[in-house]
Amino acid sequence: MPTIHQKALDFVKANAEQGDIKAMLVAFDDYGTNHEFLMNVGPEKGPLLTGIVAQQPEGGRVLELGCFCGYSSILIGSALPPGATLTGIEIDADSVAVARQTVEYAGLSDRVEIIEGDSGKIIPTLRGPFDLVFLDHWKDLYKSDLMSMESNGLLRKDSTIFADNVGPFFNPEEYLDYVRTSGHYDTEYHKSHIEYTDREDGVEISVYQG
Repeated sequence: MPTIHQKALDFVKANAEQGDIKAMLVAFDDYGTNHEFLMNVGPEKGPLLTGIVAQQPEGGRVLELGCFCGYSSILIGSALPPGATLTGIEIDADSVAVARQTVEYAGLSDRVEIIEGDSGKIIPTLRGPFDLVFLDHWKDLYKSDLMSMESNGLLRKDSTIFADNVGPFFNPEEYLDYVRTSGHYDTEYHKSHIEYTDREDGVEISVYQG
């Protein structure tokens, strides 16, 4: 049986032309709203994310933790400034396979790379710094992975951390307490909703101060 990832991508391919990223995102949102729930950043929080992506420097580098079906990978990839690149890390093999297909169908393979593996093991092997980090994987890994990025020199002063799904449903207290009290970040909470629902959610946008 095809996975939910593959069924969603098949729906996208049936409803969006290859390379039409806007239509692909609309189709993903249609599937997540009317067929099966998808763990995407979604249409409400997505514009906030792309607005920050577009502010990054030319030739900048973005890191994504948690790729699922590739929705946020193409959302970010489509908003990258000239010469900028996205590196995604995803532990689930099915998600990696579909996300890579999504990126290829969107025509973004030249600027988006997805690495399969455990974020905790891969982070120390990466070359820094990253200008923007998008956290959207296992919520209990947010704090430890962020601290690993700090200790491995993957952040520079003013690197931005965009943490999705830190609303009350996700028990985000440990992560939020860290970015708000560690003294390393200027940080702000943006109230929103869980993708494709009316349940409260939020994102925390934190700027690294070193």
